Amino acid sequence: MNENPLACRVECPAAKDPAVRLFILAAMCLGFGIWAIYDHYVLGKYPYPQHYELNPYLYYLFNHYIPYVLIPLGTFVLVWGIRFLHRRLVADAEGIGYVGSEKIRWDEIKELDASLLKTKQILCLRHGEGRTLILDAWKLENFRDLVAMIETRVPAGTKRI
Repeated sequence: MNENPLACRVECPAAKDPAVRLFILAAMCLGFGIWAIYDHYVLGKYPYPQHYELNPYLYYLFNHYIPYVLIPLGTFVLVWGIRFLHRRLVADAEGIGYVGSEKIRWDEIKELDASLLKTKQILCLRHGEGRTLILDAWKLENFRDLVAMIETRVPAGTKRI
């Protein structure tokens, strides 16, 4: 039998679409936070009200404290997006797993849940004590090659849903 040499190893880098959404959210948070700093601290808009009136006081509170929320949140989402882009799933003769984490051996997989494969392109591999590896075509490239390799490598006695 002539085996395809490409089927011995499948690498699935992270898809760009989820990371782009994270980068858009980060840009919105950072941009609005920086704008609030400029508007409140540099231009001097929205000073502390001398007389207690609700609207000027709320404007002051919002523009004074929102940068302390949005800039760390935007930085966190930006780092999350960068880390997401560097994720890579590798499936080979030994097993399947993300680079830098523990690989799941093929004989450790107890259940293969493909109930959402046709509709949502999601495949669940259950292994160990209640642990699940969820594979999503929206988050991974080369998903079809990965599914084909999983079908050939998962042991015959594995429960399939």
